[in-house]
Amino acid sequence: MRLHLIRHGRTAANVHHLLDTATPGHDLDDEGRAQAAVLVEKLADRPIEAIYVSPIARTQQTAAPLADALGLTPVVLDGLAEIKAGDLEMWPGFGQYMQVIAAWATGDLSATRPGGEDGTTFISRFDEAIATIVASGHREAAAVSHAAALGTWLAARAGGPVAGDGSERRLGNTSIITLDGDGDQGWTIVEWDDGASFFQEGFQPGRTLLTRSQTRELAPEWSYVLGRLQQVFRFPDFPTAATFVGRAAEFAGVVDHHPELSLRFDRVHVGVGSHDCGGVTHRDTAMANRLLAIATELGGTTVPEKLEEWEIAIDTMDADAIRPFWQAATGHDEIDGSLVDPLRLGPSIWFQQLDEPRPVRNRIHVDLTVAADEAPARIEAVVAAGGRVVGGREPAFTILADADGNEVCICTELGRD
Repeated sequence: MRLHLIRHGRTAANVHHLLDTATPGHDLDDEGRAQAAVLVEKLADRPIEAIYVSPIARTQQTAAPLADALGLTPVVLDGLAEIKAGDLEMWPGFGQYMQVIAAWATGDLSATRPGGEDGTTFISRFDEAIATIVASGHREAAAVSHAAALGTWLAARAGGPVAGDGSERRLGNTSIITLDGDGDQGWTIVEWDDGASFFQEGFQPGRTLLTRSQTRELAPEWSYVLGRLQQVFRFPDFPTAATFVGRAAEFAGVVDHHPELSLRFDRVHVGVGSHDCGGVTHRDTAMANRLLAIATELGGTTVPEKLEEWEIAIDTMDADAIRPFWQAATGHDEIDGSLVDPLRLGPSIWFQQLDEPRPVRNRIHVDLTVAADEAPARIEAVVAAGGRVVGGREPAFTILADADGNEVCICTELGRD
């Protein structure tokens, strides 16, 4: 039979070099949908009798225009799914993932990532999917799958390029590899369309700053607090909490990205951010979701009501004149004009520029940033204790004062994008 193996169209995960291997995965972006439409021009005149897709959404979206043009209903085959990334799911960059696949090419089919699959398992389930297509009896068919899966299977069964062999053949988005043969006689590549390339000069995976709304979408169980993703986990006991810290540290060593961990009896406070980029990146959302999975596996639960971080804000006409005093007093590091505890144990100090001097002696107020869902209850409690709301810009922050006029700003990450 003749079989057209097609890689799916482009997604946002492709653009950011994210290991998106789970179901349902990212949808096609606008460029990916345009690429899928071009497949109709390339293949609509072929006598294709059936179209097969993986359970991952982007393959089905890629196949849809061609299926509509040919009057066919795509058939989902689990075996066509991407090679599982395991604990590297949604991690930016392919290096360690491809090390596993390269090991398979040299004969070590036992290589795998925690939570992933070994070479024997992958080849077996992809073979089974191809056997199902052959057994259908169609003379010509198309199957939409994924880059690593297609490349690995083609290398093993059709003499295709091996990972890392320097071949000029590419598996770009909507690439088409046409084969003749069957499961018994083997397969021969008769045509190779490289597809579309989205190479970005100088792109560094995992170093694109995300907005607050993007972080909420990618790591919904975490709170964006003062430039980091943060969460508090409670475990059944201290040994379990310590085990979590150990496993988090082990994974951090593997990917060379290190969260801030604070262990207090049965609770662990976690902060994840990219200091080299000045905020939250895909490295951090991937790290956050992996740590959530580890915590859940160990019986941990989130306690966001215990998540808070204090800041000290000093109102001043001349921050440069007084910053050295406060740095000398605290021993904090200066970062972007603010003073930050290098151990992240004490509150940071930042300096708020005044438009005109205030004729008062005390020019300090306190900022308290909490998880967004906790802010209303905290404000209500402060008012009940004798405080009053004196200003703010909800939901970003609310200013409250005590009976003497001392102020605290209760802040969240909302309303700042």
